Amino acid sequence: MLIVLIAATLLAFLASLTLPQVFAAAPAMWAHIALAVGVMTLITAAMQHFVPVLARTRGAGKWMSQWPWLMMLSGLVAVAVFAGGLDFFWVQIAAGVALLGATAMLGWMRNRASHALGKPHPGLYWYVAAMACLGLALVAVMLIPWFPQGSVELRAFHLHLNLYGFVALTAVGTLQVLLPTAAGQPDPHAALRLRQDLKWALLGALGLALGAALWPVLSWLGALAWAWVLGRMVWAWHGLFSVRLRSLHAAEPVLLAAVIGLFAAISGVVVGGFSPLQLFLPAFLMPLVTGAAGVLAPVWLSPTRVDQHLAGRAVLTRWAGVRAMLFMSAGVLTFLGYEGAMLPALLALFWFKAVFVIWLWRR
Repeated sequence: MLIVLIAATLLAFLASLTLPQVFAAAPAMWAHIALAVGVMTLITAAMQHFVPVLARTRGAGKWMSQWPWLMMLSGLVAVAVFAGGLDFFWVQIAAGVALLGATAMLGWMRNRASHALGKPHPGLYWYVAAMACLGLALVAVMLIPWFPQGSVELRAFHLHLNLYGFVALTAVGTLQVLLPTAAGQPDPHAALRLRQDLKWALLGALGLALGAALWPVLSWLGALAWAWVLGRMVWAWHGLFSVRLRSLHAAEPVLLAAVIGLFAAISGVVVGGFSPLQLFLPAFLMPLVTGAAGVLAPVWLSPTRVDQHLAGRAVLTRWAGVRAMLFMSAGVLTFLGYEGAMLPALLALFWFKAVFVIWLWRR
């Protein structure tokens, strides 16, 4: 499932960036292709893989393992609404299904934590907080018909809590463990940072969401909280993995580029003048998914074959340092207001997608 969802998410990114140049449609449709169909589904499935590892307990059962597909279905319904194929009422149905899925995931994660072998890894609670943010963002959508006078504010809260709560909390909670895994070297303080920094990251997510919806000064407070969390993580990485972070053929530079892109996207919120996904998608989400896929896809495809893990990672991360520079270039050009700023990110995404498909084909 996870390999299929990686491919689907990469395709969703490509569609959301290229098809608007050909077809006229509501911006919300393209955003939901990337986020609701691609990212929400992939994150739900990835959590079902990581939570049992973090809790040292059994995995998702037959019933729970179907929820990623139901989340994808809810995203597809939302896309159909914004494409004009369904009445807006169906957005409420889609949000209700996704909210049910988020609630089920929260219950399952708490159950896994309570049955953990020993104390769960603190990264698990970042996933709980992320899924809670998704649920709260979906409640905001479901309130729109009841409070039409506040629809603009509710939509802004929904979007920003999804981006800087659901997605960012999941990403940063995972990266604290994933980058040391990619480097083959432990980060002895990762668990401590995860325990200490969750409250600040959650405060940052709520500050950015409430600031975008109601009171802009809260966005600055949210950005400062997130900057503290990201700064501590990158400083630790610099001390431990500085050589690997500069490598041309490793996942670490792309994962670092994603963190820099997240900081750029947060800065774009407080500075203003950028659409919500203008920096978030090419500067953060694209390097995040491609970098993580380079490390995790070989493991997910052949869980017990260490030799194939190393061989697959070597193929998928070859010239990854160059892709990292392309993603960061897209972020810089976007910040400077250049037309065609997305082109470097699109080139890097097409490049990785081609490498990924060829690798799968040869497997």
